[in-house]
Amino acid sequence: MGKLTIDELQPGMVLADDLNTAEGRTLLPRGAMLTEAHIRTCRVWGIGEILVQDEEVAAASFPTSLDELDPEVLDACKIMAAQRFVLNPLKHAVVKEMAKLYVLHQARCLDPEQARWMLTASPHDDTVDFFTPDQEASKRINANNVVKQEFELASLPDIFYQITKSLDDPRSSAAYMAEVISKDVALSAKLLKVVNTPFYGFPSKIDTLSRAVTIVGSNQLTNLALGISVIQAFTDIPEEYFTLKEFWLHSITCGTVARLLASSAGLQGDEKFFVAGLLHDIGRLIMLKNHPKESTEVLRQAKVGRRALNEVERSLWGCTHAEIGGKMLKEWKMPIFLQTLTQHHHSPMASPMTKEAAVVHLADFITHGVGIGASGASLVPLLSEEAWDALGLEVNVLPAICNKAEQQAKDVMQAFFG
Repeated sequence: MGKLTIDELQPGMVLADDLNTAEGRTLLPRGAMLTEAHIRTCRVWGIGEILVQDEEVAAASFPTSLDELDPEVLDACKIMAAQRFVLNPLKHAVVKEMAKLYVLHQARCLDPEQARWMLTASPHDDTVDFFTPDQEASKRINANNVVKQEFELASLPDIFYQITKSLDDPRSSAAYMAEVISKDVALSAKLLKVVNTPFYGFPSKIDTLSRAVTIVGSNQLTNLALGISVIQAFTDIPEEYFTLKEFWLHSITCGTVARLLASSAGLQGDEKFFVAGLLHDIGRLIMLKNHPKESTEVLRQAKVGRRALNEVERSLWGCTHAEIGGKMLKEWKMPIFLQTLTQHHHSPMASPMTKEAAVVHLADFITHGVGIGASGASLVPLLSEEAWDALGLEVNVLPAICNKAEQQAKDVMQAFFG
């Protein structure tokens, strides 16, 4: 891959040489895998270019078995895994497999010194801050008011409303949908970039929207267009607990995992599941945008008290980001499928679309489990064992899904954000 500028770097890339400051101070050794925090550090030190390995070379060096790891690295990564999965029963086969995959993912190219640093850099405090007063009931969040406020202030592009209006029109044809989407040049370019990535795996290049609609399907491509349009509406989000880039990497990875899970479970409509995964945490961005103080308090209490985020939200707000997200998608007149799966991604068995909601729930669990991107949660959310059973999958599908989703997510991130 060679030298890349700081703006071209992506989390997961592997250094091909030691990373040094202009003064000669070594920040990271050759072989280290870049994280979002590392990239931010490079900006602070004024580093403009970095030499990274080709993806094939980097992937070949990744461990595939715990036996390949240095004992000290293995012990440190096991401790981090136990901390992250504390909400889950470690004896469950899916949790055990995901904890193993997390260890392998974190241990990439680490030496013992780096492993010790990672362990101390992300400590979990088991204590609860008893000196912070509880939020008063009068300050509870009214989900309907939050959605109304966002709907009135949101700056979704005009193309979004044109697409949703077309979706409601039973007379809309595939050619007409392609014509509507093509009015937005930037959106059209992103859609074509996505359908030409290995995410779809078409053997020849698709160079027009009309051909993309024909091959991918008008509903599928329209859902994808809606998802991309929503992304553009969120900027200037407080980044104390995660960056927007980390958030969308988590969301895109969740979407790719959902797509792969749905395919493995024999469910139709891959793109619908991808967009549902992409938008499943949109309620969190809405809250951070409109109620940053209340949102960061939830993130802080969940981290300090080692509690599930949606549990803390319920106790402080009286509602959750999932409910807010579902209501927002309804207000935007997004398809009912997306509304329902967003609302129930933490409660799949309460959804009228149980099996479909189980897909996004499990995709969120897996994405948190392997540790790609960030949505503000420091812990892996609780797995619904009933949701796993509903899909009828075997545990041995998880490594392949995680590996494939990680690469596909990189391709989609590149298509979405350049």
